[in-house]
Amino acid sequence: MDHSLDNYVTADFLLSDDFVSHQLEPTPETAQLWEAWLAGNPPNLAEWNRAVYLLESIRQGLSQYAEHVISDEAIEALLARIRETNHRQHTPVRRIGYSRWVAAAVLLILSGLFAYSWLGTQGAKSYYTTRVAEVRGAYTERVNQSNAVETIVLPDSSVVKLAPGSRISFQPSFHAAAREVYLSGEADFQVTRDVRKPFLVYANEVVTRVLGTQFTVRAFDAEARVLVNVSSGQVSVSKDDGVVEKGKSKSARGLLLLPNQQAVFSRQAEEFSKSIVPEPKVIGTARQMPLFEYDAVPVSEVIRDLEGAYGISILYNKEQLKNCELSASLKTETFEEKLRVICTTINADYQKLDGQVVIHGGECR
Repeated sequence: MDHSLDNYVTADFLLSDDFVSHQLEPTPETAQLWEAWLAGNPPNLAEWNRAVYLLESIRQGLSQYAEHVISDEAIEALLARIRETNHRQHTPVRRIGYSRWVAAAVLLILSGLFAYSWLGTQGAKSYYTTRVAEVRGAYTERVNQSNAVETIVLPDSSVVKLAPGSRISFQPSFHAAAREVYLSGEADFQVTRDVRKPFLVYANEVVTRVLGTQFTVRAFDAEARVLVNVSSGQVSVSKDDGVVEKGKSKSARGLLLLPNQQAVFSRQAEEFSKSIVPEPKVIGTARQMPLFEYDAVPVSEVIRDLEGAYGISILYNKEQLKNCELSASLKTETFEEKLRVICTTINADYQKLDGQVVIHGGECR
């Protein structure tokens, strides 16, 4: 078997003729080849399992699971091959002998194992369905089947930017104790502030709780993680272990996120990690922003400007850098570029850790 397979991701397998042919019409020869490769414990075994799961989903009419992995054209090509295979076997329902039954059983087991490890103990679809089923009374569901972001205004005037292939459910009139939204997919929320009614988003075992802010949640059913990042305000995220009473999650433990921070929840490990978003944005109004023009200005003041502009905490040894100054224009630089200029000037380096920046070293005379 070609060792380049070790570098394949899910999409590569789904687009591979050898992979698809074996899954649709396995032979003793192809089974031997693939089993030999799998026996080597390849580093991308999870990608292979995911491809098996998604191809089986397409065969079962659940092609939407693969829409965020391969193109619509590729899915149509796979459907055409599946139909061709069924036609060649003279029946739309596959009749398989013992060896074929064993192969199908193995695929089913692998799909089940993948669904458990990839989606956790409760898949995104079942999670969403289960949560919506718990809603008392009527609810509204919006599904974005287009290729563009859809704007939805909620009953409290909060605005949702729903990504393609995503869906949300909510009650036409929010519950008296809380404003609850159930999400499968990705959406950006701009929440109307109401201190009396917290705003809760339930998505893939994660509860995001806010009063009024702007944030994004990404929780697609075929992805092994949930991502929450904050543009403004404060957001708390925690694992959803069920509901004790309306609007209150069993799990009170979680993370507090500030602007330009994000949380990633691993659905396999059931753990959160916090970090700085890939491209931090300036927060606040232009009138509140520093000019970022410096002429022999103490580095401590420059760092204070950076913290205020981006809302990101920067830790450093104040005593060690008390004599450091900076002369530079940082008006057009990104957050990362500003940090690099500062650290280069003072002979230091930096590390992003747990949603903060830590500056190591540095010396000035």
